[in-house]
Amino acid sequence: MKQRDALPIFSFTNYYGAQATTVLLNASNSVKYAVKTAGIVKQHKRVETLLQRESIGDLAAAEGRLIHLRDSEVVLFKVSRSNYWQARFRIYTGKWIRFSTRRKNIDDAKHIACDRYDEARYRERLGFTALVKRFDEMAKCCIAEMRRDIAAGTGKKIYTAYIAVIETYLIPFFGQMYLTSITSKHIAEFEVWRNSQLRRTPKVSTLLTFATAFTRITQTAVEQGWISDKVPVPKLSVRGEKGQARPAFTNDEVARIQQHLETWYVGVEGYTGEMRLMLRDLVDILMLTGMRQGTESMNLEWKHIEWYVEKDVRYLRIWVSGKTGARWLIAKHECLSVLERLQATHQDTAAMSFDDLLALRMPTKLFRFRDGRKPFEMNKIFRRLLEDLDLVKGQAGTDRTLYSLRHTYATQELLAGTDIHTLARQMGTSVVMLERHYSKLTATMAADKLA
Repeated sequence: MKQRDALPIFSFTNYYGAQATTVLLNASNSVKYAVKTAGIVKQHKRVETLLQRESIGDLAAAEGRLIHLRDSEVVLFKVSRSNYWQARFRIYTGKWIRFSTRRKNIDDAKHIACDRYDEARYRERLGFTALVKRFDEMAKCCIAEMRRDIAAGTGKKIYTAYIAVIETYLIPFFGQMYLTSITSKHIAEFEVWRNSQLRRTPKVSTLLTFATAFTRITQTAVEQGWISDKVPVPKLSVRGEKGQARPAFTNDEVARIQQHLETWYVGVEGYTGEMRLMLRDLVDILMLTGMRQGTESMNLEWKHIEWYVEKDVRYLRIWVSGKTGARWLIAKHECLSVLERLQATHQDTAAMSFDDLLALRMPTKLFRFRDGRKPFEMNKIFRRLLEDLDLVKGQAGTDRTLYSLRHTYATQELLAGTDIHTLARQMGTSVVMLERHYSKLTATMAADKLA
């Protein structure tokens, strides 16, 4: 120790650089340091002021606050806001690594600090990042990537489901673990816990969402250099109960729904009346295009519709974007009258011709209230309609929803002889998925050959 103006201070080698560092302790035993350089006059004066406030008792408490290991390459220390030992060391690039050992016992803290130092040096030689990230840190980075893709318009709609799974289930369970330390036992324990949270046995489709979300985190870790692609990481199981296809409507039931919608909105005021009128057009468009209810239908704008001419025949072509990406689909000719009816609903489109409306390519939603707002969802009002008609339950006893109209479209097209590959492109799905859910129609489709 040395004296300055009869006040005790002491100095030690600055591990953050070559400059001299003066250590001062306050009454709470927290370490403050100030770097003295010739060019920083204000900082020098602040140090002088602090020196005048220190006491011999403060300095006595400083003994043992810094513990040097591995020829002073690793330093252990404590801060006032934590009971755990902190550690720091510098890697080859010159970057300082600082972390909490999460241990109160000094021997345990030394062991952890040295292990992390050895691992960091080894990983650095292999070209990886110095320290392994915890699962929650990797997961949050993965979420940020997906949200950036969504904001940029390049992300898939299913990313929203992945993010929900990661935030609600994966992080709460695996958060404090390291990806490389997760074992098959941990996976089994997670699946039991997840099912208890869901309060049901998940279907295969749900399990696929969980498994894909977990895999995306692993891919992010590999891309960021946090783990090697050679490191085996267990995967979530996708074995579960087989999902049931949503029930379709028969032709007679579709006719009943459409007939009831013609007058269901009459005499009903406010948003409810507008919703019922909107539902009439939505049901018809879903039945005439096979598009998905929700992201594809409710985000439709007039600029997404155009005429497509082939062999002197005009077809309505609609651009939609759903969970499998964007695609063009062809609407049935009857869809023209539905779109014209929808056009006449709003003042900003009612006065022009339909061809002029398409030529303007207006970025205006088809399904909207008169004040311009888009409905949050349409499933509840559709269920109310089905309750009025006693059509909620299908033949298998499962509830019908707006998505059942897409199933009805697929059924009708297959029975009409539409090629399954063409239908897969139209609906934005795969041939395998169609065969899986509609294989029961195979015999019916070939009835003329089998009878």
